[in-house]
Amino acid sequence: MKKILDLYILKQFFGKFIASMSVFTIIFVIVDIIDHLDKFIDSEIPTHDILRYYFHTIPWFISIGLPMALLLSTVFTFGLLQRRNEITAIKASGISIRRISLSLLIVGVVVSILSFYFDNLVVTTHFQKRTEIEEQYFRKSRSHKKIKKIDIYRQIEKDKILVIKQFSYKSNAAYNISIQQFDDGNLIFRLDAPVMEWDQNLEKWKLKDFNVRKWENEKLLFSHFSSDTLINVNFSPVDLTKESVKPEEMNYWELAGFVEKLKLNGIKDPRWAVNLHFKTAFACTSFIMILFGLSLSIGKPRSNMAVGMGISIFVILLYYAVLKFGQSLGYKSIASPFVSVWFGNFIFIILGIYLFRKTRT
Repeated sequence: MKKILDLYILKQFFGKFIASMSVFTIIFVIVDIIDHLDKFIDSEIPTHDILRYYFHTIPWFISIGLPMALLLSTVFTFGLLQRRNEITAIKASGISIRRISLSLLIVGVVVSILSFYFDNLVVTTHFQKRTEIEEQYFRKSRSHKKIKKIDIYRQIEKDKILVIKQFSYKSNAAYNISIQQFDDGNLIFRLDAPVMEWDQNLEKWKLKDFNVRKWENEKLLFSHFSSDTLINVNFSPVDLTKESVKPEEMNYWELAGFVEKLKLNGIKDPRWAVNLHFKTAFACTSFIMILFGLSLSIGKPRSNMAVGMGISIFVILLYYAVLKFGQSLGYKSIASPFVSVWFGNFIFIILGIYLFRKTRT
């Protein structure tokens, strides 16, 4: 009987979850279209690229809306059970509220684990492709001037600059690079190479195939080199990654490796470690929201389902506010990266358990 009851509750729950998730995703897409409409018009982006842009954005919207959909689905499910007097019938049969809540708590744990992998294997991959479209069409926008992986310019000496067409933090390689040296505004030296790779052992950049042009006495001297050549340009892939990649574009394992590189290089930039711990902390949101949903719905009278929904929305907004506040503390090194993003989870888990234990069974 308990298994049949669990299946019945899960069926009710997932039906409402799919509906809630669909509504949230549609709302996010519509709001985002309105927000980006002027950029779409100014950049003259083709329709098929707009569709591709939102194809790569939807996984991110799903990740954001998942906790909210779970919370509201939980409140709806148990609120309707209350309204139809099914909770009373379940209690009369000798089954406690905590027992019928067990199936949804297990769902919360499972969804939290799945959401972690979804965020780090699906969302980050699509986020990278979304950023590539933004860099291609929205580069003139202020919001995309500071962070980009294409058309990177760095001054390596007083009169020498390095131009990188594209940089890949995954392979520690810069593509279509050009080193140019000037004398009183005149170009006197230029090196062009299809790829420049980082040699981890020697801690220098390596060129495999490149051309060199020199201007001497108004004469152009051209040379081609095919042997491996090491060069020193006074920066490492860590420096380029910090400037050209957003933490959201890295999955958990890539970000963990990069945080370790920062430590080895003696670079103190807490935002990377904060975002690393945020990836695990945010994954727990699904379980926390179901726990709160149960506490808010099963203890309310049948007529107060709307009140429970209102409180639920307030809870999710408060939770997100606490997470973002913690991130800010971590970015400013006021709190350690782990504590800054996890203290909100600890507070809400403890509060959720307390409310759940106080409900009448």
